[in-house]
Amino acid sequence: MNMFAGVRGWSALASVALLAFLQGCVALAPSHNPPVAAMPASPEDFLSRAAAQPGLGPQESAFRPLALSTYALDARLALIARAQRSIDVQYYLLQSDGVGRHFLRALRKAALRGVRVRVLVDDLYTADTQELLADFEATPNVEVRLFNPFPAGRRLDATRWGLSLLDISRLNRRMHNKLLVADGVLAVVGGRNMADEYFLQHASGNFADFDLLLTGAAVPELAAGFDAYWNSPRVHALARLLPSDEPPAVRQARFDAATARSHDTLPPLPATAQDLLGYGPVSAALMHPPMKMLRGTVQVLVDDPEKAAGRAEDGDDPHTVTQQTLTAILRTQRELLLVSPYFVPGERGMAAIREGRRKSVAITLVTNSLAATDESFVSAAFARYRPMLLREGVQVVEISPKVLDREAAAHRPGGSSAGRMHVKGFVIDRRITFVGSMNMDFRSSRLNTEVGLLVDSPALAEDVIRLIDTLRRLGSYQLRLSTDDQHVQWVETHDGQAQVYDDEPGVDLATRLKIFFFSRLISEKLL
Repeated sequence: MNMFAGVRGWSALASVALLAFLQGCVALAPSHNPPVAAMPASPEDFLSRAAAQPGLGPQESAFRPLALSTYALDARLALIARAQRSIDVQYYLLQSDGVGRHFLRALRKAALRGVRVRVLVDDLYTADTQELLADFEATPNVEVRLFNPFPAGRRLDATRWGLSLLDISRLNRRMHNKLLVADGVLAVVGGRNMADEYFLQHASGNFADFDLLLTGAAVPELAAGFDAYWNSPRVHALARLLPSDEPPAVRQARFDAATARSHDTLPPLPATAQDLLGYGPVSAALMHPPMKMLRGTVQVLVDDPEKAAGRAEDGDDPHTVTQQTLTAILRTQRELLLVSPYFVPGERGMAAIREGRRKSVAITLVTNSLAATDESFVSAAFARYRPMLLREGVQVVEISPKVLDREAAAHRPGGSSAGRMHVKGFVIDRRITFVGSMNMDFRSSRLNTEVGLLVDSPALAEDVIRLIDTLRRLGSYQLRLSTDDQHVQWVETHDGQAQVYDDEPGVDLATRLKIFFFSRLISEKLL
């Protein structure tokens, strides 16, 4: 999900521009957060004992793929339910929907039994959730902070932006990280936000995504990364931004009423005992240690929160997640699989691809088709690169909206919905795998902060390749150049029969014309 999806919000900005002119824009007051540190793991805690991996070296990590959406939600809820001392949560999006409310209710239950709960959310999409978060924070042992917040007009998107017209550059930089750490011993990192559509619960559109559950050497580094954000001057306490005179008991009762039925909307665990990679629910695995996990070395990549101050906008900061992953990609010797829902490589990305092809590296790119994407203008920007990629010999695959039909039908009563791929990662030489929040576009590279893992594990690499191959079989198009080398064609294969499309499949003429027009007006830097 990108900030300017469909360039939404611009008409609302115009409607409040006069208000901003008359009242003046409001500046964000300095942050005054007392520094707080992550709690180290304790060998006596339940999760430490459940996560123990006999023989795991001090520099190693153990990890478990979370490919199935229901198992990914189960893992988060299981960690929350079993935590005894601390839970740290960092998300770009935490919605006030069925999944989001149940997630918060589970966190409140943990806090009521004495667990310290810290919740850090990017402020971009909190207009509809901040009241719920404020009531949630009335619970003892809970604190909520917001990254790079809007200073005024907080209850409506239009007034938020309208009263911040002189601060657009700052507000254009967001915290895209996605992380959960429980008792300092187990963490979940990946592409999923906390909202219905990431767990097959949205009525009209859901995401296929991927996370890792991990323990070992990487977890303290992830916890330290969380602390860097939590204590950053870019982060502000929700209680200061949205002060309340109501008694805590009133707010707690309101939160309880708002979330009381959230469990009713959750998906049941699938009838099968394992997902397609051979892993069962984490909630069950925690009860029968040692858990089935892979092993390897993990390099933790975390953007400095000061990236939101503009320090990476020139694209030459070697410490960003994007630049470190680009360095890894340039070391590819034989085979590179790129997976990104939003792919806008820019000059540097294309240079890396050309260098790979110069070394005869086999490169495959998997991304969303225009019909599948939730960011049509990003897809339009990607369209500029398709002919170049194909001429370089890159195998380009676009996922179709059919990709989630089977899984959605199995886990959502009433059938299926449009599917979109949200997996973010790459696999180098069937050995090194990147898993994290980073998209391969300008925004992730220079504006948003990200978190990710470079995992050295051939077994994990094969799991990710198997997952992507499954998505391709469920519904995808193989792209090629026409015989005259002038335009792109989409090839869809069913039962050995190929159907060729000369235009974007699954998209009507009006949509194609709209994308064609606006793609020439909108800079890649805004997507």
